[in-house]
Amino acid sequence: MTRGILGAVEHVYFTWPDGRLRYECRGCGACCKGHGIGLDVVGGQLAQLVARRPQVVAFLRRRGDAITAFNPRDRCWFLDDGGLCRIEVEDGRAAKPASCRLFPFNRVFRIGTYVVVDYNSVICPLALVADGGVRHADVLAEIETVRDDAVVGTRLPARDAAVEGKAFVESERAIAAELFAAANAGELASAWAAQADAAALDRERATQDDAFATLLGAGVAWRPPSERTLATALVVTPSLRFNELYGPRQYAPRSKMSPVLARMWLAWLGFAALGEELAQRALGMQELTTLWAEQAPLMHAIARWQDAPQLKPGPVELPGVDPGGFVRSLGQAFVDNRRARRTLGALIAQLEDAGSADATARVTALKSADAVLRAGFAHS
Repeated sequence: MTRGILGAVEHVYFTWPDGRLRYECRGCGACCKGHGIGLDVVGGQLAQLVARRPQVVAFLRRRGDAITAFNPRDRCWFLDDGGLCRIEVEDGRAAKPASCRLFPFNRVFRIGTYVVVDYNSVICPLALVADGGVRHADVLAEIETVRDDAVVGTRLPARDAAVEGKAFVESERAIAAELFAAANAGELASAWAAQADAAALDRERATQDDAFATLLGAGVAWRPPSERTLATALVVTPSLRFNELYGPRQYAPRSKMSPVLARMWLAWLGFAALGEELAQRALGMQELTTLWAEQAPLMHAIARWQDAPQLKPGPVELPGVDPGGFVRSLGQAFVDNRRARRTLGALIAQLEDAGSADATARVTALKSADAVLRAGFAHS
């Protein structure tokens, strides 16, 4: 068993398939604009940077356990006109700020004795390739050069980190393996089966059809994206699952998120199909990741379509702008639903029949109803 600063390699979970992502820096500078500079303070990187460039002290800040340097949105202090890092050019790659050196594979988290290595698919134009991409071993070797836990050891929240880390990594690693295999074969059914009950797919697709038609209009049905977009989506899915489970949204406790997350994923594929129809091309990793973030409130609503929300009378957070009072009416419907126990889909259809029939108002309002939906399903 191989061991290093991260512990046993077997305890490291990578959210992408080995050798399938290629990172070719195009010099766009997107990663060097306003995101801050993560420094390996423990490894002496801050002292080295200050010694050579003392002006940087004015721009240091603390973020949790990390000391980072502010950089402008226009571009980093050290990004030259040719798109190169002056620190790397003048002082060598080892002196380059740690988070920059690891980018885009610089999202490193710990849970108990396990490590999750994720990547940034929003900022970086990563490409999915058949072979010859970045190897896990190379990323791991790079991580091993960083000594600062603030850069490569962000702790994930857990009640019992040792138990949860093992359970999470083992289950998600198995799901990821199935998803990557499904991506190679273009198989939606096996990708669903990796995350949920295989026998439920037809029923869930019917629910998606109903939700899409109700929300977007009678002529809009759920359908999977093209084979190329689907393959990319399946490779991105493990990263999105990880970020949804341990990110800030928390639509439900992690122990209850599995069925919700699978149905959100199915809705995401439907939105991807609509997106590529608009774009008239297959969607890439950046677009699919951004689509998940933007559509998450709507995906959550569709995931809860057959569940029965309810609220106790009392104050509830409403959006500042609520045209037609849709969100307020939805909240009241949740209060009235404590006995009727009607599904979310039925309640929304009822509001539509009552006059909220405009698809634009319905979709935009539902996206702003996130707090009401969370509260309505808090105990389900």
